[in-house]
Amino acid sequence: MSRYDLTLAALQVKVGRLESVKLTKTLFVSLVLLFSTAFSTLASAADIYDLQRSGDVEVIAWVGEKPKSGDKMTPAKVSVNEQVILTIEVATPRWLTGGTRIGSIETPNVIAKQRNQLATNYTERVGGTTWSRQRWEVTLYPITSGKFVIPTVPVRVQVSAPDGSNVGGTLYTQPIKFEASLPSGLLSDESHWFSATDVDVEQQWQRSSEDLKVGDAVTRTVKIKAKDSLSVLLPNVLANESTQQYQAYPQPNRLDDTQERGDYRSSRVEETVYVIQQGGEFTLPEFTFQWWDSKNQRLESVVIKGEVFEAKHTLQSFIKAYMSAFISVALALVLCITFVVSLKRYYKNRPTPSWLVLRRLLKQGNWSALRTFIYRELRTQTTQLELGKAQLGKLNGEKRWIEDSKSLQQGREDKSVFTRLWKGLRNLPSDKSNSSNYRLIFDRLKIPKALSDLKDRTK
Repeated sequence: MSRYDLTLAALQVKVGRLESVKLTKTLFVSLVLLFSTAFSTLASAADIYDLQRSGDVEVIAWVGEKPKSGDKMTPAKVSVNEQVILTIEVATPRWLTGGTRIGSIETPNVIAKQRNQLATNYTERVGGTTWSRQRWEVTLYPITSGKFVIPTVPVRVQVSAPDGSNVGGTLYTQPIKFEASLPSGLLSDESHWFSATDVDVEQQWQRSSEDLKVGDAVTRTVKIKAKDSLSVLLPNVLANESTQQYQAYPQPNRLDDTQERGDYRSSRVEETVYVIQQGGEFTLPEFTFQWWDSKNQRLESVVIKGEVFEAKHTLQSFIKAYMSAFISVALALVLCITFVVSLKRYYKNRPTPSWLVLRRLLKQGNWSALRTFIYRELRTQTTQLELGKAQLGKLNGEKRWIEDSKSLQQGREDKSVFTRLWKGLRNLPSDKSNSSNYRLIFDRLKIPKALSDLKDRTK
């Protein structure tokens, strides 16, 4: 091995020893810092409680109005669904040196929301000493009747100690009690309503086209804005029920809660798209909801008006809408055709009904055939040969019958005369001396009675 190689190996050993020493020092410094931080935290935690006991820092909380100094804190009484302010205040005769953080609030049947993320800072002169105060607000909404207890709330604070150092830690508020009840006998815990100090409703309609037809859409948007309420408590007004005339497609609701200078406002936007399924007139219904005016202590009702629309049919929708009517008409036509065909087949080998013969002859104006038809009916119905004699003693209205008989004999061409004579003959009782077989044979052979008597005499 050369002299150069020995020198290089010695240098590598020295470098390794230096890196080992450096790593040991770094580890030692880290452990010192870790223990010092833990110790300072424990010391600070102990110091913040010392400052609280000595009166150099305090944390108080209340619901509703702030109680006066020295007064006993009584449970506040509020209405169901009414917005209640839980106030948490941090105070010190010196000053706050860091940000304050409020812990979460969880109480059954109470909705708690810290809508204002910024605190209100102010100073107050007490007994010649200036106090720095920081006030936080959390909105509460009891949703049922009953008594409620807000448990202790952790508050992380950091203040200046009398020696000038910064002291931080977690303090806790005292439990807060309050009661909630229904504001009116007209309301119940089961009915859907909410409480606010002011409510405004906006509604908009939008058509997919100016002249609606089947397949087009109507968009309905309803926006409810309320003061001193919460968006999740505002009612869902659009029922979104589909019918045969339209199909409803609800869109996701948009909820918003804002706060500006102590003014709490909430809004709920609902939107539904109605796709038209049938032509004609259809109505999108109106909706009603109730809310309690906590400012004026009265129950209010709001009506969201509906709208009437007219849509035109397409060929496909027209067939679909009136399919049942088309089927009914088709069945009726089939039945009528079947009846007519059956009637023709029935009378193909049978004599035509007399009423049909009369109607055809009247329509043709065949007066000679009509006279023959009337006399044939006379011989068929009675044993008489003269119309005047057939009437005597058998029908009321004898004068009218005789006049019509004379008109027929005189050749008068009047449809009403022939019609009255035919009806009168149909109402005449059959001659009892004629047997049914005798009548049936003469009806079929159509042999005049006079010719029959003549044949009998020749024999």
